Amino acid sequence: MQNTSELRARNPAEDRDIVSKGPPDLHQIAQQWENFARAQELGQIGWWRLDTTTNVLTWSEENYRIFGAPSGKPQTYQTFLDAIHPADRQAVDEKWGAALRGESYDIEHRIIANGQVKWVREKATLEFDETGALRGGFGITQDITDRKAVEQALQWSVRRNELLTKTAARLLETTDVQGLVDQLCAEVMAFLECDVFFNFLADEQAKRLRLNACAGIPRGVAEEIEWLDFGVAVCGCVARDRERVIAENIGAVVDERTTLIRSFGIESYCCHPLMSQGRLIGTLSFGSRSRPSFREEEIEVMQAVSNLVAMAMARLGMEQALREADRRKDEFLATLAHELRNPLAPIRSGLQVLKSDSGAWPKASRIIEIMARQVDHIVRLVDDLMEVSRIRNGKIALRLERVDLTAVIRQAVESCQQVMEASGVALSVATPDTPLYVEGDSVRLSQIVSNLLNNAAKYTEAGGRVEIAAGRLNRWAVLSVEDTGVGIPKEMLPHVFDLFAQVDRTLGRAQGGLGIGLALVRKLVTLHGGEVEAQSRGPGLGSRFVLRLPLSKTAAAGASDENGPSEASTTKRVLVIDDNRDAAVSMSMLLETLGASARVASDGESGVAAFEHFHPGLVFLDLGMPGIDGFETARRLRATPEGRAATIVALTGWGGEATRARTREAGFDLHLTKPASVDDVRKALAFRAS
Repeated sequence: MQNTSELRARNPAEDRDIVSKGPPDLHQIAQQWENFARAQELGQIGWWRLDTTTNVLTWSEENYRIFGAPSGKPQTYQTFLDAIHPADRQAVDEKWGAALRGESYDIEHRIIANGQVKWVREKATLEFDETGALRGGFGITQDITDRKAVEQALQWSVRRNELLTKTAARLLETTDVQGLVDQLCAEVMAFLECDVFFNFLADEQAKRLRLNACAGIPRGVAEEIEWLDFGVAVCGCVARDRERVIAENIGAVVDERTTLIRSFGIESYCCHPLMSQGRLIGTLSFGSRSRPSFREEEIEVMQAVSNLVAMAMARLGMEQALREADRRKDEFLATLAHELRNPLAPIRSGLQVLKSDSGAWPKASRIIEIMARQVDHIVRLVDDLMEVSRIRNGKIALRLERVDLTAVIRQAVESCQQVMEASGVALSVATPDTPLYVEGDSVRLSQIVSNLLNNAAKYTEAGGRVEIAAGRLNRWAVLSVEDTGVGIPKEMLPHVFDLFAQVDRTLGRAQGGLGIGLALVRKLVTLHGGEVEAQSRGPGLGSRFVLRLPLSKTAAAGASDENGPSEASTTKRVLVIDDNRDAAVSMSMLLETLGASARVASDGESGVAAFEHFHPGLVFLDLGMPGIDGFETARRLRATPEGRAATIVALTGWGGEATRARTREAGFDLHLTKPASVDDVRKALAFRAS
């Protein structure tokens, strides 16, 4: 083995100069050799030469430095292999073997130099004789540790950004944070080469943490630490102080806080508080059993992930709170409607009875008419309130059919005519002579038009007028309702269809309502695939509402039967079962004015007994009664031969779709919501008569 550190290098041109000039300038040659050595050092490039004829492997001084070997120490192929990182040794050996077969030798691999891992690039050319035997070779070794560090840092940064971007996207979409935290933190653990993670959720009232998710410890151990008090262990201290804790060299440092995690064999640990708007949500921590500490950039990733998890948990918490508030609001509205409908039922029925016999007192007819109109107004408000809630929750399904919009307008005008006349408002109607067919739900379309007309009547003073018109425009059926009322300020136009929005809140505007009708109109119109807009030139200048619905694509009109239900037989026997005595009695009186023979029972038990003795063909049955409720009462009635043949009608203050579905499943023939109108009662009588 030969040490070439003192050899002087010459290039061919210098040799020619020396030959032509005489004896060589040894000082110049030494200077050039020194420059060459310095260039190798600065470039971190060493070289080696192999001479198989003399079996000498020569290394440059820089090569010795790169490999961390003593200068001048003899080297062999085996000592070279021994210096290679164990994970790369086989690949290098295979590459050298391929080079001996004539392939190129250009490889990057790791070495162990003075106990430190380095990266090198090696490149060599081998010389073979005419028989193919190796004659020698020359190669270079470049220390690329710094370059590799930059590359790895860049790759790590790219992977980090991908991880955080993916994490943010998934947390933004998820509705199951616990399930995602399990999967997500497993990915973060793999990225950071951690062994454990813990996610605790905070119960600030109880001042303790509950384990939400974890990995890296046995399930039995996890169950033992399901609850941690604030101030206990690292996570409890983080929850108490709301500050991050980084624990390093845990096995070598005595710290009461790390006793628990030390028992898991953890050497380094980082725990972050999960915070949102100053509120503690929980903690998220990662730990390693093999490393005494984390790099700063790794801790930054943990912090970023913790922030994302905290935001996702806060978002889901707020969404859950909104859903709960929404549920409670719907529950309140349903209960309110039920409680309002119960007292309205006997009032409406009583008014109908009085109306049929009001000749005894000349003014009675007028008073009864006013009272009935006000009751109808209250009923409409309650119904609108429930309709908005049902539509918003997707609980209304349209029964689409081919409908003549002009017929719908006529029906709506008839229902609103009395209100218009009572308010002293003139109503004019302009519709085409030919039908305007649309695909819609006739009941809901009538509701839309009635709400627009009622809205116009509310905001038009006595002596004013309301005009309703309809026609065709391209593929649309267009309906407009215009009034000479109070008008709409410009800033209110975008909001008139918002729930509970009101244009005129002055004390004198007694008919203003709850601001529900127009919101209901827009929702129903949207369900029909149409659009509605409000127009006004300003306060005091009236308003105009324009409704557009897609025209039906079918050319032929289906025949419609506009005949009302037939009158009930005067010998009809009807049983009313309701724990609200006033409601039951007033309903029975109304039934008798319609020609039926009615009996009353105040609960389910007495109702079943009355049915057995009275043998009615029609039963009006309340649902929410003490003892056995309406559903159980219906089941008992249906268990008898006469009960199976009878018509059973649910008469209740609960009008939600869920209740209607239950009554259908329980065998009720019809479902009427209190207070039932005379037309509703007639339809029930006609249902049995038909």
